[in-house]
This record gives sequence, structure tokens and C-alpha cells, in this order.
Amino acid sequence: MGGEGSRVGQALRHPATKRHLKNPLARIGLRIEFVPAPMDCALAIPCPSAHADTPARVRLASVWLGLALLATHAAAAAPATWVEGEALVVFKPGSTAASVRQASARHRLEAVREFAGLTRERQRVCCHVRSGTQTTAALIAELQADPAVELAEPNYRRRLAGMPVPNDPDFPKLWALHNTGQTVNGFPGTAGADIRFLDAWGMANPVPSEIVVAVLDSGIDLTHPELAANLWTNPGEIAGDGLDNDGNGLVDDLHGYDFADHDADPTDAGLHGTHVAGVIAAVANNGLGTCGAAPHARLMPLKIISSGSYTNDNTVIDALNYVVMMKTRGVNIVAINASFADQGDSTLLRDAIQAAAEAGLVFCAAAGNAGSDNTANPVYPANFRLPNMIVVAASDADDQLASFSNYGTKVDLAAPGVDIYSSIPLTSLTCGSTSYATSALLYSGTTAGLIGTLHHCGFGSPGEFPPGVSGNIALIQRGNSLSFAAKVSNAMNAGATAAIIYNNTTGSTDWSLGPGTWIPTLALSQADGIALAAALPTAARVVVVATPTEADKFRSGTSAATPYVSAAIAFAARNFPHETAVQRVARILDNVTPVAALTGMVRTGGRLDLARLVDTDSNALPDWWETGYFGSLGNNPADDPDGDGFTNLQEYLIGSQPDNPASGLAIAHTEIVQNGANRDFRLSFPTATGVTYRVERNDNLAVGTWVQLGSEVSGTGNPATASDAGAVTLHPRRFYRVRIVAP
Repeated sequence: MGGEGSRVGQALRHPATKRHLKNPLARIGLRIEFVPAPMDCALAIPCPSAHADTPARVRLASVWLGLALLATHAAAAAPATWVEGEALVVFKPGSTAASVRQASARHRLEAVREFAGLTRERQRVCCHVRSGTQTTAALIAELQADPAVELAEPNYRRRLAGMPVPNDPDFPKLWALHNTGQTVNGFPGTAGADIRFLDAWGMANPVPSEIVVAVLDSGIDLTHPELAANLWTNPGEIAGDGLDNDGNGLVDDLHGYDFADHDADPTDAGLHGTHVAGVIAAVANNGLGTCGAAPHARLMPLKIISSGSYTNDNTVIDALNYVVMMKTRGVNIVAINASFADQGDSTLLRDAIQAAAEAGLVFCAAAGNAGSDNTANPVYPANFRLPNMIVVAASDADDQLASFSNYGTKVDLAAPGVDIYSSIPLTSLTCGSTSYATSALLYSGTTAGLIGTLHHCGFGSPGEFPPGVSGNIALIQRGNSLSFAAKVSNAMNAGATAAIIYNNTTGSTDWSLGPGTWIPTLALSQADGIALAAALPTAARVVVVATPTEADKFRSGTSAATPYVSAAIAFAARNFPHETAVQRVARILDNVTPVAALTGMVRTGGRLDLARLVDTDSNALPDWWETGYFGSLGNNPADDPDGDGFTNLQEYLIGSQPDNPASGLAIAHTEIVQNGANRDFRLSFPTATGVTYRVERNDNLAVGTWVQLGSEVSGTGNPATASDAGAVTLHPRRFYRVRIVAP
């Protein structure tokens, strides 16, 4: 809902003498007001005046209730807009249906729609009226001059509440999620050329469930602070015990598997897979780095590249077989991200993707980066064109097809793929075009990028360091009874700027140097260390970063665009968990944003749109909510089918039921309780499952500041309570409101 800052209606004052307000809406007036704030809705009631009565008999001097629908990400109130020629009217007490009809005739009103619920609660006729001849300003001026009218004001337009901007500091660099035309990586964009991330997540189903995306790539940095919390964990496996606990044929596949090296460590062998994973599901609202397009999803890293930039079909097929097996075992995998493409039509690879289709998995494939037509120059797996596949081209921040992107009738849609800022590994070792999976030793020094010649230094004894290692990088083998600290200390004494220690077994490289001041030091597997030693001399680049602010990078390609579509499948699965893979494909492709520059370049002629896939009829009511309550789409957000004074849109935003007149956001119960020498004010209110509420207090509605009262409350479907200690004794007049914080 928009933040135009206007008021609709006015407060009524009702004296009360009961201790418990069992049904406050039956006793107190309703005020609906629109104010700019980063939340969805709020209630406000005043604390009873401090009075000499005992707690058993409390006088409420002036009780009123207000409902506010609030903006979510406007920094300031936008200019108010309204439906021209229309007004909302409250007639004075004593008005009858006949007198309202007479007033309608006097003012030449075309239509009068009564808000039955508000009329009952306010004991005043409340209407929506329209004039076919007057402007809004003229109509309101005329109505306000009518002695039968208590209030007349515009019928304001409201924007749907989107997701608040995440607190991740690099979010402004994520033009693909929220494009305001900002300059990113030196290039300005076009406002709105994004996937409508904020709008979409403002309409997300609040009911959480574990949804998994399989990432077939170079692996993932398992320790990355933006990804670690969103890694999938195999519930049937016990970490590091060397056993196949779940009996699936693989040992210790705790988070995924390395099908390139046939071990249980899917640590990134480069940076490609970590970057892709960050686009999909980097953690949101953690105050670090970036956030993914599906920050609720779990990542299953399936490593199909051990070094360099190539994989083989047999490795991909092994990984696909694993995904299908785990899906049939009950893991809720919904999408496979395949950000790779090349020539070569493989029947077995096609069959493996078909098996994934039969298991209910969507396969998201990169169109390729040759800047060519996939129809004339086919690439695979993109050109298999199976019903569970979505093939993705890359677009830029101006909604243009990227110059490098493949295109054509074999390509389904475009997604952002130019200057995509996402996570990269905290550590890396690159020699020429080959990257190796590494991890930093605990207490290692750091570097954003150190280059030098790699020299083999045996086991790291003092006499094994050649003169040339000074100013360069030492490659050291584990063993010979020397501690890691001793090896690195000897390397530092020899003048080395960094050290690489490779294993002498096939075991773990979870090593520590101990506290101290050290050069950057990486751990390497036995196989990779032996291969490197045989390739010397060679130049190497070492990266060991300490914070996620240094662990993100701009990259471009259809491989950066494809994970946005994988994230969209995860988002669709959250909102429509019972749909099939083919239905999810259709939901994505049938609801793109049409883009002129993409017409004829991709099959749909459009760009990925997260918001349209969750609200396909564009009525500001998410499809899952409409079908859940009404069994169909296309419901009018302004209708009030249960006659309780709340429109469908308001009922959705506050988490109440549009088909139940007894369901609404209201403070349902208040009482005064003794607390030693003081008297506390306690209030309760209904909650909806998945909605987070915040209670706030204020001593002066006109100029006061709203202060949070206690902790935020997660809705359970049952009433929640909040208490203000000593409020009645210490504060003669205090106001309260309940606000929706999330979703």
C-alpha cells in the first residue's frame, strides 16, 4: 500500500467503565488512516487515564481504535493521488437510508456504495460516492457544505506494500533486483529494468518450507558468510564419520558432493559456482554484502568441475542421477541450475534431464555466450528443449539483450546477466587458467589478490627453501613431523609472501596455524598439490579475504542470468507448492515483462518478472491468497465480501480472513494489572501465522515518538499479549498501536 499520508475517516470517543474490552469494535469508533512508514499496518489505542479507581473498576477516559495501512519502502510520503470525481463520505448520526438517497440526488451522485461493516461499527452511514460532472475537489467542497455530511474526502489510490529494502549494504549494486536507474560498475541503468524482487517478496506466502536448488557447477565456498546459512544439509548423514549413513551410495554427502573428484567436499574449484549460488540464495537482511533472489532457498552444491572451466557429460549425468535420487527420497529439490553450455548433442545427457523431468524437477539452462542464434548454432543442454526446461538469455540494466548472449526461438526468456554482483570464494588459488579448491588455515593472513611464482619447498624445513622463494609463494607438503606453524614460520623467514600446504593423505584440510601474525596460507588437497608440484615453475594468484565485503565481484554472462530463473522457480515453489514442474515452467514463461528489445530475440519476448508470477492477474492480491480464500483469481481488491469494513486488500495485508466478518486487526482485550506499587497496562490482539507484529507506545499522538514495547511477536494464529510496566500509575495518557513488520 502506498504512503500518501492522508486520513480516511475520523476517530470517535466512547466512554467505557469495563475492565475488559471483550469486543472493542462494538464500543469504539473505527478510524482508517494512511501514513508513511516502513510497515504494513497498525492499531492504536490510548492507555486508560490514571485514576483513583481500583484495578477492579477502571475508567477509560477516551478510547479509540485506528487501523493504518502503511508504505514499505518509500523514504518519504509520495504526493497523494486519488480517483478523480469520487469521494468517501460519512453522514452524521441519525441519517437514514432515505436521507442518504435524498443527499445523493441533491449532489447528482452516480453511485452510492455503502460500507456496511463500517456503518454498523460507527453507527453512521459510510459510503463511496461518484460524480459524473465534478472534480474531486469540487465534489468534496460541496459535500462538506451539506449539513447532513460529517466527513468527505478523496478516494485515494494506494500502492501495494512491497518487501522493505534489505539491510545488506551492497543491495544498491543489485540492479537486477531493484533498478532505480542507479549507476552500477560505471554504467547507468533504466528504472524498472529489473525482476521486481521487492514487489514479489512483498506478496510472498509467509508459510516457510525447505526448498532446495541443486547447483551443478564448480562447487560452492561452504564457509562463505553469505551462503553457509543457506546450505542444504542431508538429514540422513553424519558429518565426517566416513560412513554412508543414509545408504545412498555416497559417503559423507552432508551438503552435496564432488562428482568431479569423487569425494564429499564440494568446495569451489574456482569462483563460478559461488557466484551463481549467491545470485540464487545469498542470505538477506544479515547486514553483510548482497542478497539472493530467493534468500529463503537451500543450496545443494554438486561439483562437476575440478579445475579449469570444463566438465564432462559423465560427471553431469552422475550429478543429475544424484538429484533425482535425493528428490525421490523426499528432499524438496525444485530446480537444477545448469550455467554451462557447449556443442555436442548427447542422448544420455538428454535422457538424464528427462529423468529429472519425470521426478518433478525444473532444469534451468544457460543459452550460451557466443552472441549467436541457438536455432542455427545449437548448444547443449539448452537445445534439448524438454518440457521441464527453461533456457535463459542475458539482458542488461537498460533492458537490452546483452551483446554476448545467445538468442532465438530456442531461447525462452531473458534475465539480468550483465554486471551481476555476487559472492566469490573467500579463498582461491589460480595458476594460469586452472583454479583449485582451497581453504584458509585458521589464523591465516589475508590478501585481496597476491601474485607470485610458485616454488616447491619440500616439507618446509629451513634448508628446503630455495633463494627464489623470496618475494614469491611457497608450495609445501604436509608431514615430516613439522607443525603447520613451523612450516609457515620457516617460509616467512625465507621471504615468502604466501604459503600453500598440500595434504599427504586424502583426508580433511581443516587446519590451524594458531594465533599469530602470518602470511596468507592456503590448504590444498593431496592430488592437486602433486599436480602443481609436477607443473612447476608456474605463476600463481592467491586470495584470502577476511570479510564478505571483499568476497563479491561483478560478473557477466548467461551463466549469471540463469540463476535468477532458478531462484524464480524456488520462489514459485514457496507460493504454489503443489504445482508440477511443467506448471512452474508455464508460470514463469507466461508472466514475463514484455520488452521491445527482446521481441523476436527470445521466444516469450520478455524478461523474468517475479512479481507477475505470484500475482498473475495484477490485482495486488497474490494468487495463492486469492485461490486459498475464493478458489479463483480476479477478485476485486476493493471489495468487502464479509462486510466487516475491511477490503480484500486490507484483509490480505493485515493477515485477517476476507470471508469471516469476525476476523480483523483489532486490539481485542485490555486490562489493568497490579505490579507491586505500580499498575501495568496489558493488551492482547489476534495474530496470523507467519506474520510478525510490533507493539509501540506513544505519549502524544500529535508530536510524540512511537517507541517499541517489548520484543516483536511472531504470529501463531492465537492471540498475543504485550504489557507496559507501570503505565497506568506513571503515565496519565498513553497510546498504543500494533504494526505488521513482516512478511
